[in-house]
Amino acid sequence: MLKKKLRRSSIMPSERKGKVKRNPIVEKFIRFCASEFGRKVMETEAEYLRKELANRRKILEIGCGIGAFAERLADLNITGLDESEAMLQEAKKKSNKKFVRGSAYDLPFSDRSFDAVFLVTTLEFLDNYKKAMEEVVRVLEKGGKLIVMMLNSESEYFKAHSQKPDDYFRRIRHTNSEEIEQFASRFFELRGEYFLGIRGEEIFDTTDTQFAALYIIKGIKK
Repeated sequence: MLKKKLRRSSIMPSERKGKVKRNPIVEKFIRFCASEFGRKVMETEAEYLRKELANRRKILEIGCGIGAFAERLADLNITGLDESEAMLQEAKKKSNKKFVRGSAYDLPFSDRSFDAVFLVTTLEFLDNYKKAMEEVVRVLEKGGKLIVMMLNSESEYFKAHSQKPDDYFRRIRHTNSEEIEQFASRFFELRGEYFLGIRGEEIFDTTDTQFAALYIIKGIKK
C-alpha cells in the first residue's frame, strides 16, 4: 500500500508540495483587478451590467476570464464560459457560480437556453466574430438580451495601450463596430452607445468618442 501511495503522489509533485505554476496571463488579470484603477473600471462596468440585466433569469457570460463579473454580480444567475482552464480555476475561487470550459464558436448549451448573453472586451478579439454571434443567437431565446462591450479604438485609452509592444490590446482582431452591428442587426433590434470615460486613471461619464473606452452594442433577439 505504501508503494502505491508513493507512486500515485509522485505524478504531480507540484501539487504535493502545494505549489502550482502560475499562468502569466492570469496573473496579469489578477493584478489589474486588484489595482485601484482596475477595481474602479470593473465596478463601473458591473453596475452597468446589473442595471441592464436585472430582470433576466438565466444569463451567460462568454469570455468570463477570472470571474470578475460573476463575483461582483452575485445577485444575478450567471453562467461563465471561457476557453482557458487556468482562468476558470481562478474564477471558481471567487464565486460559487457555474463555470464551463468551452469555445465561443461551439457553445456547449442547448438552443434557447438563456434569456441574456453578455461579452466584455471579448468579441473583438475573436478571429470569427460572425460564428460567435451565430452561436449567441442559437442559445438565446426570442426576446433575449445581448450586451457586447467592445474597446473603442477611437479613444485615447485604446491608442495609448495599442502603442505598447506587449499590450494585449494589440491582439484585437476587429475595430469596426459598425460592421459588427450590421451583421448583428440580422438577428437583433440594436442600440449602441459609448461608455466609460477614462483619462489617465480618472473614470468619468461621457459619450465623447475621444475618451469613452468602450462602445456598447445592446440588442433584443427578434
